[in-house]
This record gives sequence, C-alpha cells and structure tokens, in this order.
Amino acid sequence: MTIAKPQPKQPKISRYFILGLVIVLSLVIVYLLISINHKQKAIGLHVGSQKNSLKILLEASGELKNLPYPIEFASFPSAGQTAQALSSHAIDIGVLGDASLAFALAGHAPLKVISVVRTRVTPTAVAVVVNKNSPLQKPEDLIGKRITTTKGSVGHYLALAVLDQLGHSGRDVEFIFLQPGEARTLLSNGGADAWSTWDPYTSMAELEGNVRVIASGEKLFAGNIMLTANQQAIDTKRAQLADFIQRVTHAYQWANQHQEEFAKLQAKATGLPVRVHYLSNTHGHPHVIAIDQGVIDDMQTSINLYVKEGLLPQSIISKSIFDPSFNHTQSEQSK
Repeated sequence: MTIAKPQPKQPKISRYFILGLVIVLSLVIVYLLISINHKQKAIGLHVGSQKNSLKILLEASGELKNLPYPIEFASFPSAGQTAQALSSHAIDIGVLGDASLAFALAGHAPLKVISVVRTRVTPTAVAVVVNKNSPLQKPEDLIGKRITTTKGSVGHYLALAVLDQLGHSGRDVEFIFLQPGEARTLLSNGGADAWSTWDPYTSMAELEGNVRVIASGEKLFAGNIMLTANQQAIDTKRAQLADFIQRVTHAYQWANQHQEEFAKLQAKATGLPVRVHYLSNTHGHPHVIAIDQGVIDDMQTSINLYVKEGLLPQSIISKSIFDPSFNHTQSEQSK
C-alpha cells in the first residue's frame, strides 16, 4: 500500500497584495505617460530675428499666451548673423531676406523657407537716399560714387538692382559696407554720397527731413521676408513650427488693425520714436502669404542678380529653397 506524501502548502497571495501591486503599476504607467507628454511639450523653439522684431510682435499681439511649448528668442543685428545661427542650429527658425538666405545656401546650409511675409514696397520703404543738399539728382548720378549699405541686406540688393537697370554693375560704384546706424552717420558726415537702406531707417530719415530719395525700390524689390528654418527643426519640430507660423500670421493681422498701439509698444522696446514705427507699419502693412510660384520667381530674380554680380559662385534653383508643406497652417484671412 502506497501512502501519498502530503503536498507542500502553496503560500496564499493576499488580495490586498494584488490590489496594491495593481495600484503601484498603474501609478508607474501614469507617471511614465505624464513624463513623456511633458517631455514632448517641453521641446520648444529657438527663434531669431533682427532687433527682436518677432518677439516684440508676438508679445504685443498676445500670441505668446497659452503656449503649448517654450520659446526662446535671440536678437541679431543683421540677417547675415541670423543665417549663421540657423546654419549652426543655434536657432530653429529666423527671419531672412533673399540675400542673406542665398549666401547661406551657397555655403550649403540646410535651410528651407517655410513661410513668407509680404510687405508693400512704397517709394520710401526701400530706397537709396542722399543728403538734402547733395548735387546728386537722379539714379544715373550714382555711377562712380560712394554708396554705403549693409552687405547682404535688402539695401545692398536695391543698389545692385538700380545699377543693373542702368546697364552698370556694383563695380561701377564704391561700396562702403556698414551697419545701418554707422551708415547713417557716414552719410550725414559726408563720408558717403548715398545710403541704400530700408524701413524703419527710411521712415526715420523721412521724419528728420535731412535726406531725399534718389532711387526707390518700388518696382525693383518684391517685398518678401522669409521665415526660414533649418532641416533639423523641420524634421523634429514640425508641429511647433506650424503652430508658430499661425501665431505670426495672427500677430501681423492684429498689428495691421492696431497700428498706433503696436507702434507705441515697438517704440518702448526699441527706443525709436513712435512716429517712426507708425510710418513704417502703415507703409509696409506686412502679412503672411502662401508660398507660390510668384514667390519662387521673385527669389530666382534675386539669385540671378547676385550670380551676375559675381557674389554667388553658381546659380541656385529657387524652387529647392522652399517648403510649401506649411502653407495649410496659415489662416485664409492672410491671403
């Protein structure tokens, strides 16, 4: 007769233990989800512009409220330095003109235009100006003279476009490249014969009444300002960039409807007279537009002139510079 051996007793697992384990695991899962969500939200944007213009615009319009991600702003004295910051990934998105963008791309910088701000080009928005008592009276009088401007700026482009229209080139004048404040002083002191510049400097000069326009960019400059991002930001921060473009679109709409209020806030930030900003805003009426073939053609015209002048080593196909996939993020009211 075989006697069965008693089986060892299995330890009983308390239902309280199981309940506690479930609660702990649930808390861990919730914590991980919150951490992941927080981490995603914390991936912010680094934004650059000249004289903190975008920060001033967005703050004034209230578009920096209720941000789902952080934004850090960087201020640069020129678009060329903004382009360098974009190329080195120090910032994700910045404001560039066609010249600074073209020169950066010639250096193989991985940049794309994802949105465009269009400004009205009035007779004084971008202009070559001379002292009021200057003997120079017409564009042809600029040949052989000293023109001060900022290298790679819209002022530089305008001077070249004026010369090209006359059948001349940049080699037929003496360029003196300075930042706007220094260029203005040089013209006043007689160290230059003309100054090729843009708003708000043209508005400032207009108010002071010490200069007059000798050549206008009204029919020579498209008035496009490029919101440009590097490829890394486009690949990793698309949602933030799309949201940012919407905020900029709404901010310009607000600014155009509240020009006097906006001018006062700008003056407070820059130290320039309110009237200077007011004139600049009313002249320009900036607004976000979609990237279309007209914008691409405008950029190609600028590139072709820089190549003709020997400032770019080879032509760049303008279409490759733009990423129109962000067009849908813009408000229909901006078109």
